Amino acid sequence: MGSIGEPGISGFLKTPAGRRIGSVAVFISLFFIFFFWFRNIILAAVISACISIYIAGAFNSLEMTRTDRLHRQLVGFLEHMIIILRAGKTIRHIFQESWSSFPRPLGSYLKDIAEKLEIDPDLEHALDMFEERSGSREVKLIAAGIKINSRIGGDLIILLESISVTLRESLRARSRMQNLTMQSRLSANIISLFPVAALLFLSIFYNSSIIDFFSTTAGTIVLIAGGLLEITGIIFMKMIIKG
Repeated sequence: MGSIGEPGISGFLKTPAGRRIGSVAVFISLFFIFFFWFRNIILAAVISACISIYIAGAFNSLEMTRTDRLHRQLVGFLEHMIIILRAGKTIRHIFQESWSSFPRPLGSYLKDIAEKLEIDPDLEHALDMFEERSGSREVKLIAAGIKINSRIGGDLIILLESISVTLRESLRARSRMQNLTMQSRLSANIISLFPVAALLFLSIFYNSSIIDFFSTTAGTIVLIAGGLLEITGIIFMKMIIKG
């Protein structure tokens, strides 16, 4: 396990830069696999690019699932904090003792904060690490509220209750949007994946004929044009659904 203050490789791969590097690594790996299979650079590049986009989308879906789960856990964590604060405990005590009450991913982040506070008692540094590790806007909102309260004072319980209401409303809105777009996302994935699946099917069962055709000038032009249209279509579909 890496040091407490450092996100490590797994943490870096969750950042936008890390995901881009991971996508490039996946594309290069797939390119070499398909190139040694088909012995055609353009065909290998087109199939690798399309599949890489889908793999990147799958990882993004996993990240969205983690973010949604964390969002739901944070709502429960805020309620837990409010109850413990009313019992007379401090915010530092909550972060040091509550990590075992929550599963991953929130539980692992809270455990990191508890370990951090054992070494460095500065709560703001621990909250900064919480924001960096989670990459969550909801965590940033909670951390910002606690920091502001610790600097200027005020009723922390009322502040956390207001944040809890905000997180509940945003969670309901997010769930409603996901339910509305679920069928569209599934349809878009099936439609955009079909040409790639058909090309792979033909390449497997009619390998020599397909390779011979794509080795000609006309076949190369068709492959380049079709590949550009397919990749552009996939990207636009994902952008429309994401928007």
